[in-house]
Amino acid sequence: MSAPAVVPSAPTWVEVWLEAGREGRIFTYANPKEWPLRLGDLVLVRLQGRRHSGLVVGFPTALSGELAELVLQPIEAVLQSAAIDPGWQDLVAEVAEATHTSLFRTLRSVLPPGWLGQRSAARNDSLAAEPQVLTVRLAAAANPAADGLAALTERQRQVLAHLASTKEAVAQKDLLAAVGCSASVLSALERRGLIERQRLSRPAAMAAGSGTARPDVGSQQSPPCLSPAQAEAVAIISAATGLAEFLLWGVTGSGKTEVYLQAAARQLQAGRSVLLLAPEIGLIPQLLDRCRRRFGIQVLEYHSGMGERERVAVWRACLEAAGRKPLLVVGTRSAVFLPLGALGLIVLDEEHDGSYKQESPMPCYHARDVARLRAHRSGARLVLGSATPSLETWWDSHKPQAQCRLLRLPERIQGRQLPPVHVVDMRAELAEGNRRLISFPLSESLGRLAGRGEQAVVLVPRRGYHTFLSCRSCGEAVLCPHCDVALTVHRRRDGHEWLRCHWCNHRQERTDSCGHCGSTAFKPFGAGTQRVMEQLASELPDLRLLRFDHDTTRGRDGHRRLLERFAAGEADVLVGTQMLAKGMDLPQVTLAVVLAADGLLHRPDLRASEQCLQLLLQLAGRAGRGERPGQVLVQTYNPDHPVIRHLVDGRYERFLAEELALRQTGGQIPFARACLLRLAGVSAATTATTATALVEMIRPRLEQEGWLAIGPAPAPVARVAGRSRWQVLLHGPPGSPLPLPPEQDLRALLPPKVSLAIDPDPLQL
Repeated sequence: MSAPAVVPSAPTWVEVWLEAGREGRIFTYANPKEWPLRLGDLVLVRLQGRRHSGLVVGFPTALSGELAELVLQPIEAVLQSAAIDPGWQDLVAEVAEATHTSLFRTLRSVLPPGWLGQRSAARNDSLAAEPQVLTVRLAAAANPAADGLAALTERQRQVLAHLASTKEAVAQKDLLAAVGCSASVLSALERRGLIERQRLSRPAAMAAGSGTARPDVGSQQSPPCLSPAQAEAVAIISAATGLAEFLLWGVTGSGKTEVYLQAAARQLQAGRSVLLLAPEIGLIPQLLDRCRRRFGIQVLEYHSGMGERERVAVWRACLEAAGRKPLLVVGTRSAVFLPLGALGLIVLDEEHDGSYKQESPMPCYHARDVARLRAHRSGARLVLGSATPSLETWWDSHKPQAQCRLLRLPERIQGRQLPPVHVVDMRAELAEGNRRLISFPLSESLGRLAGRGEQAVVLVPRRGYHTFLSCRSCGEAVLCPHCDVALTVHRRRDGHEWLRCHWCNHRQERTDSCGHCGSTAFKPFGAGTQRVMEQLASELPDLRLLRFDHDTTRGRDGHRRLLERFAAGEADVLVGTQMLAKGMDLPQVTLAVVLAADGLLHRPDLRASEQCLQLLLQLAGRAGRGERPGQVLVQTYNPDHPVIRHLVDGRYERFLAEELALRQTGGQIPFARACLLRLAGVSAATTATTATALVEMIRPRLEQEGWLAIGPAPAPVARVAGRSRWQVLLHGPPGSPLPLPPEQDLRALLPPKVSLAIDPDPLQL
């Protein structure tokens, strides 16, 4: 795929890459209709009698061997011109090299699902039948101020004024609703030559600015006044030139999002597009609504919660808009690959969040690294925002000759105070005879909510009812038959219980006898969100409760619907898992609770303390964001743990300094690089043997480059979905490239039923 992007207008032969097999394959087709083609076009072809969407990757000037004697099948249609431009392709090639993944495998991963392949062919071939959007815009020669407005009706003048204010095409149904008139008013204006109406495919309409905003979003809002720290941050970001990367470190509630929006406004006004990323789908609705209230209907969203057709439509909208008008896209990590032209600003909100890292399938990229590549290529400003920045980003902004500039928002907006943290020692509760999940101080605090019109969020580490079921006779836990993990107990409203694996989704009825010793004496351990809900309802019956976890937020708008109910005051307490701590802005929340901090403190991982403190500080930041002050309650059996101490004093910067010193002394990340090789296979013996052979193959190269191989060893969860898992940890000098042979050479060692994943700079070791 290194040929020039432009070729003679009608190439005779065309090489097309199709999704076939692990890597995809390139096939040669004829071009009898003499379509003008270039690299990156999306075309419709047949393979073994079935239609496929494929990518144009080459133009052979001659055919040799068997191809010269064959009658080549023709290209049947051009589905999308310039689906991939050379600059975007270079970015993907750089990501492929950095993640040690083949170019085609990387392309298949980053393109929208439904864009390529057999299933997408029918969708792409039916573009002409896709719903059309009737759009309205001012005629090119129209001048509403000088076109005899006195002769027009009041409704006609209102239509022209609305179109003049938007300065872009508007969906006719939206225009009629906004002005409150009938289509006959538009017909009269069209006859006078004052407006133009055009039917566009939905992607083209989105690119033209005629998408549809949510009906409850309302008109565009004026930006609020900024605090001095916010204003300084916006000014510095907007004035930056060259390689401009910023860490926007602001305490929770300090107005980071407003900095993003006002920096984005300046880029949009300059005709440059903006990419605003959030780590999880649950954070998209609030962010999307704020953007649409500020900028109108030209804001697009892109994430895995959307259907295939919707994501392909957004991709095409970006292509259609390139060079014509700026767009603002709100999305999750996959949106970092959208083909936005003239990119002026990239924002990663909550940049510390591990959801920005793709661990499977390959390529195992981090959205922050890809965003950095895009920013450097396009001259865009890159803003990494967080109240609890990752250690790597913090070090990037403090190391000698740092290219990342630190911007601080040290105070909450309007002078609001950060909530104090109160630690409840559950050992003392136990000594006083309280064996419940809910401590006395927590019970009292929750009991005062309803009378004050306030709300609380309660963090529970696990969903489900009990975290596992154990035999009292022999101590064996009930394990998943396919994974080396305990099954979680779930309970329906009618009291019926079943067991579920949160790794492979295996389900089974709750067992009545131990498979190890035959005993029927079982004891459940731990508490999930369902059991906490039951306990709260029993002890505080006047409280209205909602549960916020993976089981209750399914579907496209599951997160939005549940949060809207809570924001509307339908419940006093929101009980949920870690998604509670991420980015929610709910002014009535005055109490944030960590029910069982010990389940978060003791993980055997290099980043355990960092990630735990980030989560707890983020949750604490949900309280007291409105007019009323907030407080935080943390229940733990280990109140003297360093993470708890740092949570109480709120000095995250001190934690970062101490952690960096420890890492530097031990030669750990970010003062070293790591890479994790993950192998999985049906046979444990075959997988282990393959892992050993792989290490022996790469060891000489590792030693030559100063790298060390640790392992192979079974993964912490050694079996998932019936597949045995082994891993090898590679450890080397900071900033050095991975000393690995090409991916295809590594895969040549693999037996047919053993897979390999290469994870550079893993977050979980």
